[in-house]
Amino acid sequence: MSEVDWESRYVAADTPWDKGLPHPILAHWLGQIEVDGAIVVPGCGRGWDLRAWAEAYPDHKVIGIDLAPSAVASARENCLGLANVSVKEADFFSLEQWYDGEKVGLLWEHTCFCAIPPTLRDAYVETVAKLLPSGAHLVGVFFTDLEDPHTGPPWNTTMAEIERRFAPHFVIEAFDGKHQTFPGREGEERTLVMRRV
Repeated sequence: MSEVDWESRYVAADTPWDKGLPHPILAHWLGQIEVDGAIVVPGCGRGWDLRAWAEAYPDHKVIGIDLAPSAVASARENCLGLANVSVKEADFFSLEQWYDGEKVGLLWEHTCFCAIPPTLRDAYVETVAKLLPSGAHLVGVFFTDLEDPHTGPPWNTTMAEIERRFAPHFVIEAFDGKHQTFPGREGEERTLVMRRV
């Protein structure tokens, strides 16, 4: 579900969001959060974050999902040698395309929520709520302070919107508005840890 032809963007190497390395905030979270079950990375792109999670949690299955075949191929190559990684070419919202029913303990949000049209945000929340059992975590980076909040992707959100949309299913346990990020993104993102109720 997307307004953007992501495959064409990858083929044209028009991927400014791809920095060629994991998000810097992962240096803080990896290994620090207890995970009971598989780790899911929607919109995994070329798999930089995916690989970081898989290396930090080698005893956990790590599942990446992306719509773009070129991104999936790159992610699979990037994660060669990591037996706990599975990369699916699928629509994240269509669970029947990629979800095998395993227990999911954590979902890492970095480049999916901001990339989908804002009209799909409730569907995103419902999909994540279906995947995560009570006590599981959504750890994510959200764009909440973009200079022009009305254009995208990435699409801006607000803390008030996040709280409103996620409140039926999640409790915010941790919040960091001044986290480590990529050069040029300073002050645009916030990190949240949410627990499924």
